[in-house]
Amino acid sequence: DKDGDGQITTKELGTVMRSLGQNPSESELQDMINEVEADNHGNIEFP
Repeated sequence: DKDGDGQITTKELGTVMRSLGQNPSESELQDMINEVEADNHGNIEFP
């Protein structure tokens, strides 16, 4: 959560994945977030 807003966006997830040598597409990133999010806002929230 680079900006400290308590959420991980597809952009932030993509940055982390690319730093680990992966190259996911935008669709793959969205699929990953959709698997773990509960509110369908398009990001992962942390309380």
